[in-house]
Amino acid sequence: MRTGQGAQFVRPGLNERRGKAISPGQMQLTIDNEASAAMSRLTGIRLALLTSRAMENWRAGVGDNESAMILLAVVAITGERLTRTELPQDLCSVATPLPPGYAAGCNISSIAAATGLNRETTRRKVSALIERGYLNRSPSGEICFPASRQQDPSTLDFLRRQLEAVTRFANDAIRDGVLKAA
Repeated sequence: MRTGQGAQFVRPGLNERRGKAISPGQMQLTIDNEASAAMSRLTGIRLALLTSRAMENWRAGVGDNESAMILLAVVAITGERLTRTELPQDLCSVATPLPPGYAAGCNISSIAAATGLNRETTRRKVSALIERGYLNRSPSGEICFPASRQQDPSTLDFLRRQLEAVTRFANDAIRDGVLKAA
């Protein structure tokens, strides 16, 4: 979907997401194709910095890249469908535990596929993360985050650091002319 010469919505269909449109008072970002080509080197560096900062935040709690990738995969696998549904307002915050059935199932095979790690390394790392209290295994073998970990105040601090990295990238990209308000 185009919004004008050389501009493109960041995610086509974003306005339709979750049955809600972005209101006129909210800013939707678009990519300026000409500026992104002209600033491609800086944009690439800024994206690498964003990715590096995000991984650094994930790694800070667990100490190694493979464990960080596993935690990231578990969040993505178990939570992705929540981004496509209308959650009750009280469940939008990590302060409220998700009732059974809201999050999708996750197993060693799906984590290995998402991370690119071999199955044995994944199994070993997941077992260590379970022992350390970062993950739980249900009686049926599904992997998830324990409610206590989700409600831990450090989770909100972590989310804040991730949002700060995204905001820094977005502000730099807007300043460079690569992203613009629609």
